[in-house]
Amino acid sequence: MDLFPNALHVARREYLFRVRGRAFVITTALLALAIIGVTMVPTLLGALGVADPPTVAIDVQADDITTDPVLTVQTALIIGADPSADPGSPPLEGDRARVTRTDDPDAAAQSVRDGELDALLTITRDADDELEFEFLGSASPTNMTRLLITQASAAIAIADRLERAGIDPRQSAELFQPPSFTAVPVDPDDSRNAEDFGGAFILTYAVVILTFLAILTYGNWVAQSVAEEKSGRVMELLITAATPRQLLTGKVLGTGAAGLTQYLAIVVAAVIGLVANGPISEALGVAGELPFSLPSLGPVMLLGFAAFFLLGFLLYATLYAAAGSMVSRIEDVQQAVGPLIFLAMGGYLASFTALNDPDAQWVAVLSLVPFFSPYLMPARMLLTSVGIGEILLALVLLVAVLAAAIWLASRIYSAGVLMYGQRVGIRTIWRATRVAR
Repeated sequence: MDLFPNALHVARREYLFRVRGRAFVITTALLALAIIGVTMVPTLLGALGVADPPTVAIDVQADDITTDPVLTVQTALIIGADPSADPGSPPLEGDRARVTRTDDPDAAAQSVRDGELDALLTITRDADDELEFEFLGSASPTNMTRLLITQASAAIAIADRLERAGIDPRQSAELFQPPSFTAVPVDPDDSRNAEDFGGAFILTYAVVILTFLAILTYGNWVAQSVAEEKSGRVMELLITAATPRQLLTGKVLGTGAAGLTQYLAIVVAAVIGLVANGPISEALGVAGELPFSLPSLGPVMLLGFAAFFLLGFLLYATLYAAAGSMVSRIEDVQQAVGPLIFLAMGGYLASFTALNDPDAQWVAVLSLVPFFSPYLMPARMLLTSVGIGEILLALVLLVAVLAAAIWLASRIYSAGVLMYGQRVGIRTIWRATRVAR
């Protein structure tokens, strides 16, 4: 009950000290510009011609190929770039792969080396009358054009073998027609589909990374802020006007708010970049749209994200402040917060492992653990169907552990702010907390 108004005065001082600094303003502005630049990458690549559709030449030296290799390769390239595209629809100017048949393979090969063509595919027959394919282009095994042309070549070879075996092309089409396949979700209210999953997966990556960076960066700010005042003996003056608990609360709220202010500027810059990307690409006449669509997020989802992020951040920031109070020099801060860094990294790495199987039982259990739930529960909310009961349980556990962390950190902070020149150890912390008030 005696936290306020002193804690608010400390928080206001910490906040203004951070946000008024020239380094803070410059760093925030540069980060915002960098984020806008990253979101505009598709448009910039399109304007520079880097993201233009591939141009491929095909040299057919084999006889009696009934399957049109030009049409097959072009269809593979179009579907590979946009699975929902209709290869038979009239293309817009320059937005489709261009595949042509060449009668001068030497000139086409030189065009590939000069960068005028992306690839040259040469089709021949071996001694056993089997088709052979030679690809001149990118040597990278992960090059998308190369992978798609490899798939198209396999389709051409299979069609050729079936024809030579006496199977009618119509029969071949019937044999290889995809079966009817329907995925029925366990939860009837689960509205996820394949079109939304790509955007949800990428958004999950962004949420996990941003949460980890916020905890790591701004939690370290809190610890360093405490250590700076101890190192400059300012702490001895502050505790005459405020109690250690008031200082702890003010430090966490003020420094954390400054960090979240910078974070908010970065998020706003990302939104501006994403919104402006489409109109700018249309004005320039280039294909600058993102290759995925972000899922629609309702108010409940957004409130859930905000709750887990803020509570998780406060949990770690409180412990960072306690760790920073145990050292007397700024140089020792990293050593003091080392266990917290590993704990945050544990949740971060567990989240990336969970992305491969968000419905796994261990993911559901770990998402209820307060130190991991700020990472895992938002990821599960995006990638799978989570009951409202699980979400509320995770929030209740997070709040309970946060309250316990505040109590423990207050006792550590009360003793730590007066400890100078002592080695930090478990026994020292235990003795200090026992006598703290």
